[in-house]
Amino acid sequence: MDIMVVPKPIFNVAKAVQGYYLSFQIGNALLEVARTHVADASVGSIFFDFVNKIGLDALTMNQMIFIPVTDIHLATELENNCFVDPFKVVFLLNRKNNLSEQTLIRVKRFKEMGFRIAFFDFHNLNDLSPFLPYTDYIFCEHKLPVLTSVIKFLKANRASAKLIVKDVDTDEIFNSISSVGGNYFEGHFYKTPVINKNNPLSPLQVNYMQLLNQVNQEDFDLGKFSTVVQKDPALTIRFLQMVNSSYARSHKIKSLRHAAAMIGQTEIKRWIISAVASSMNQEKPDEVSRLSLIRARFCENIAGLFELGVHKENLYLMGLFSVLDVILDTTIEKALEMVFVPDKIKEALISEANEFGEVYRFVKLYEQGLWTEVSRIAVIRNILVRDIFGAYYEALTWYAQIVNMTFDDEGDEGDEFIE
Repeated sequence: MDIMVVPKPIFNVAKAVQGYYLSFQIGNALLEVARTHVADASVGSIFFDFVNKIGLDALTMNQMIFIPVTDIHLATELENNCFVDPFKVVFLLNRKNNLSEQTLIRVKRFKEMGFRIAFFDFHNLNDLSPFLPYTDYIFCEHKLPVLTSVIKFLKANRASAKLIVKDVDTDEIFNSISSVGGNYFEGHFYKTPVINKNNPLSPLQVNYMQLLNQVNQEDFDLGKFSTVVQKDPALTIRFLQMVNSSYARSHKIKSLRHAAAMIGQTEIKRWIISAVASSMNQEKPDEVSRLSLIRARFCENIAGLFELGVHKENLYLMGLFSVLDVILDTTIEKALEMVFVPDKIKEALISEANEFGEVYRFVKLYEQGLWTEVSRIAVIRNILVRDIFGAYYEALTWYAQIVNMTFDDEGDEGDEFIE
């Protein structure tokens, strides 16, 4: 059965990722609605096979994972289907779950085995009272009346459950909610720029922008490239290490100019853009860097699905630069004025115009788990769900590999559950 999955980050007050919860869709939301309702009995093996196969390194950066479970799941021996560390697995119940005595017995059992328990989207908090001693997390809305009522409820019941405030979509909301008492936060705030007109670029950022402009020229000068890279010792070392590990044969490369001549413009451009984008993110949550790289690879991977295979390189660049406004805390228009990119990419990132913009919009819809709209576009373009997820799955595993994580990707085994 086809499935689409995206892990959404959960942050602490310091904006460090503490875990991810999974948003998913079985099949095309428009063509196979009936299957999403009757598939509870079979989704368990598919869903946990997915988690087991991809692993927590690629899926959640080895952080906690919140897995939605149905009543049928709870009635089975979930521990036999979930092969990742149970102490990093949180079973997520929502208002569709029947909070019966049998459910309470199962929750107790899974807690004893090391799994954690979370509740999501429950309107009547009193229904949760019997479960509070076994509850680790409760998701709640960011609106202050709701948040304060949940805090009072937990205090009145002397519960130790932590609050995960959802839909925190701006930095202003994050700052106001974090001061009230939320423990963890979910939303788009981390990828929203904090516009500051009096926020000049740092010397390092200026150097990075110069470097990006150098390598984005159609036929850039290797000598000028070497001169700009040398201004950043850390980047210089990383570049030489990459070249030595990938290209050196009989002897080690000692100079930037030698390294640049060895690998050529295309490889230099691809590596330096990714490395610079990652380095520029150092003052931002790590998730911004992860987002930009996975988004870039995903854009590249679905190029063929949108009949844009010949533009894969530019689509990768588009995904990477799509967070430039967040990195520089300015508007995307001003951010793109600072770096040379093709006009098609600028148009796509600013207004989602042209065929590149269609890819960009599709990728953002997937990231947000807006499955109905993703499915609508898939129907119009005659794209299979398995091909969409295959492209995203590869982006996740690719990211895991480039940050030196271990992941078993031998042969064609990685595609078994996609089929």
